[in-house]
Amino acid sequence: PALASIMGHFGGSLYKCKPSGIITYSPGPWGGMRGAMSMQLMCHELGCLPVSKLCGIPTVSDLLNEDGTPTGDHRMLKQLPGLLDQLEWMASAMKKQREAVGMF
Repeated sequence: PALASIMGHFGGSLYKCKPSGIITYSPGPWGGMRGAMSMQLMCHELGCLPVSKLCGIPTVSDLLNEDGTPTGDHRMLKQLPGLLDQLEWMASAMKKQREAVGMF
């Protein structure tokens, strides 16, 4: 709720024609996916198009040590490279399109 509230304060023009990637985490087994679905809709409404891949990290306390270092090979982190690849591709494509025709 806090992120959605903050994003709402800045207005859509700030996010217009920019790519986004959604990464969530939670202490429970679903990795914040319910929040990710609502953020996806909000990003679309603001014109900040999210890539199709999501990264949800469940039971985040099992993933990180107290100092923030990873505890080991966590299967959910394998989602990150695909998300980041899509985000980089989308950012390059959207930048080229903005340069070619401007914003609408």
